[in-house]
Amino acid sequence: MLFDLMNNMKILSHFIHYKKDRVGRFLLVKAWLGGLLFLSPLTSCSKEDEPEFKGKHFDYAALEDSIPDSVRYHVNPTFPVRTDSLRILAIGNSFTEDAMQYMDAMVKASGIDMSRICVSSLTEGSSTFKTWLNKDYENTVFSLNRVTGTAVFNHEGKLGELLHQNWDVIVIQQSSSLSYNWKSFAYLKGLEEKILTYCTNPGLCLAFQLVWSHDHSEMPYVLEGNIACCKKMMNRYGIDLIIPTGIAIQNARDTRLNDNMYLTRDYWHLNTGMARYIATATWFERLFKPVFNVMLIDNTCKPNGDYPDDDIALAKQCVIKAVEEPMPDWIEIQEKL
Repeated sequence: MLFDLMNNMKILSHFIHYKKDRVGRFLLVKAWLGGLLFLSPLTSCSKEDEPEFKGKHFDYAALEDSIPDSVRYHVNPTFPVRTDSLRILAIGNSFTEDAMQYMDAMVKASGIDMSRICVSSLTEGSSTFKTWLNKDYENTVFSLNRVTGTAVFNHEGKLGELLHQNWDVIVIQQSSSLSYNWKSFAYLKGLEEKILTYCTNPGLCLAFQLVWSHDHSEMPYVLEGNIACCKKMMNRYGIDLIIPTGIAIQNARDTRLNDNMYLTRDYWHLNTGMARYIATATWFERLFKPVFNVMLIDNTCKPNGDYPDDDIALAKQCVIKAVEEPMPDWIEIQEKL
């Protein structure tokens, strides 16, 4: 029944996308709301029952608009809570690692006292929200990677033990292959509850990395889905500290900085030069600037490779624009592409 419901909705959304039919839109919303009667917020989301991504044939706007946003599970404190230190834990996968390459160099170039910061990462390839819930249940032991800073933190232990520290910001992200699939965000509720339960800082801010489009053949539609799910997540789960790495990368793709692999090294992961520099700069601009009042525009860190100063300045502008407008209207993105 669920498979038939989802399949019929995809067919109907395909019709709506091209015909702009008002009756069709009403039927799609009605079908989705009817489907909710059979689904709890934490419905199992195995790969077998995830809706197949069909790019522009999937109506993310209808999906986003059809679920009421009246229930919010969490309200983030206003960031920054503190202005004398910053302790960040990034939980994710290889896309998280892409954003870490230049972090140490960029922080040092800013002149921040390294004893006042700690940036650590916990990553596993292709990990999802569900992955970390399973790891907690299995009592898996991890070793955190210290990215930058000298503030003392425990870097060995089970997930709960690593979370049970005085973090200011914990950054999470969904797997890039599911980042446009709202159904996969069902597991975020459980992960959010565990983080808030374990972490000892009552002023903890939860943050979310909005990732870039990786499938170049469906790039505009993947990004549209990422944005739609991010907006829904902000309303439902209260995670409003957004690190718009994907938007910064998209901004750069619309300039001379783009290359024949769309700033990636394998059509998925960012290249180790300008693209990873942009990713790190986005984290720096969004998280470090509000706390320490440091300016990305003045930062002397440079990407690996022979990049002229004008290109580095352009990359910084792509980042600053993304942070100022982290989820631009989709029509504007379409026009740029």
